[in-house]
Amino acid sequence: MVDIAKIKVKAGSGGDGKVSFYTARGITKGGPDGGDGGNGGSVYFVADNNLNTLMDFRSKELYEAQSGEGGGKKNMTGASGEDLYIKIPVGTLVYEIEENGRESLVGDMIEPGQKLMIAQGGIGGKGNYKFRGSTNQTPMQYVPGTLGEEKEIRLEIKLIADVGFVGAPNAGKSTLLNRLTNANAKVANYPFTTLTPNLGICKLKNGQSVVLADIPGLIEGASQGKGLGDDFLRHIERTRLLVHIIDPLDGSADNYVENAVTGYEMIRKELKEYGHGLEDKDGVIVINKMDVTEVKESFQEISNKIKELGVEVLGISAASGEGMEGFLQKISEKLNRIPKTVSFEVHKVVKKYTIDNLPNKRVVFNKDKVKTLEKRL
Repeated sequence: MVDIAKIKVKAGSGGDGKVSFYTARGITKGGPDGGDGGNGGSVYFVADNNLNTLMDFRSKELYEAQSGEGGGKKNMTGASGEDLYIKIPVGTLVYEIEENGRESLVGDMIEPGQKLMIAQGGIGGKGNYKFRGSTNQTPMQYVPGTLGEEKEIRLEIKLIADVGFVGAPNAGKSTLLNRLTNANAKVANYPFTTLTPNLGICKLKNGQSVVLADIPGLIEGASQGKGLGDDFLRHIERTRLLVHIIDPLDGSADNYVENAVTGYEMIRKELKEYGHGLEDKDGVIVINKMDVTEVKESFQEISNKIKELGVEVLGISAASGEGMEGFLQKISEKLNRIPKTVSFEVHKVVKKYTIDNLPNKRVVFNKDKVKTLEKRL
């Protein structure tokens, strides 16, 4: 899954105003008739529910809208450039990279069809017809079109899901996702069979549809980049509820209680060290593989030990379906108490201009010399 991409966007420039004088048979001194330039096209991002990766942005770096045409004779305005609409997956964060390398979040695309203008097109310039007057009957002034905005952008997907499954490799996350949804996630008896997040939709008894996300397995040190966890922990930043899936068989062959407690503490530690509010998210703790005799016999002791840490524990079997009804009921109860939208604070970037980057410093010309400065809105 390609979930991060850097691109450049460039809005179209405005067309220049025209310097022209009316000519016709028998008319030797026609008045000014130079038209205005057209506006440049702007660049928009559009959130699309049919996309789930940024792969397409790896093969193209620059996205450019159409520039406006210059003004024409007979006071004709040049055609405006067409806007450019770029489709991105729902759940994509849009960061603007400033000149000093600092990134500012300028868009959080959480709704299908949501639009964000990321680069504004330039304004068409004025033709010499606009400068005519009783004391200026042959104006040579015109206004060139302003440049369209050009920006460097970083896109980052953070999946939108109601519930995120977290746990060590082979804890049974993908098996549980497959049982509850039609996700068909890969399941195998070796670590890291899940290399990318998987999503599925589960229908609860009350008719509620819940989006579940299976995140690649966490190992100790995942928050610092070990294994696959660091790459994909960002995808549970939006989830409303976390399900900690613990496999008591992972570890010592004769101490299932210690295995379960150690597994739970490892997950909590990694979530805390990763930060971004993950450790504060509400969660459901489940002991998986209750279809195994040793796990079933140890469950009560495991439950008592983990309850000492202040959390409730459920026993399930993703393979056989044992405990699914109570598990889904618990998820439904918790989700009903948690707000539905998890979004990020968007910052407005204030553009700072100097004499070197003013978009309209070549404002009004008269025989190649600047005569006046016109304020542009």
